[in-house]
Amino acid sequence: MPGNLQGRARALCAVADLEHGRQTIDLDGYQSVLVLRDGEAIHVVDGHCPHQYAPLHDGVVEAGILVCPHHGWRFRLADGVSPDTPYIRVRKFRHWVAEGMVW
Repeated sequence: MPGNLQGRARALCAVADLEHGRQTIDLDGYQSVLVLRDGEAIHVVDGHCPHQYAPLHDGVVEAGILVCPHHGWRFRLADGVSPDTPYIRVRKFRHWVAEGMVW
């Protein structure tokens, strides 16, 4: 079974809830986690940009890249790494989809 956020499985949201492309989820230990849909792919990342902890929930997704709405920092959804500055990244969480839910 794939890994999860804190060593135990937790349903984050229904896949159907991603109709508009994203959900912000508050979890124990994290102020927010962002669940994003990019085409058929689903990604789970930290809800804050590493630059000034700006929220990413209003970020734009362009060709698999999440763009911070506050200062334009960019992160690949596939691995969380900035294509502009590879040593900067947003945390990406392992997840899976089962029974119509993102876990």
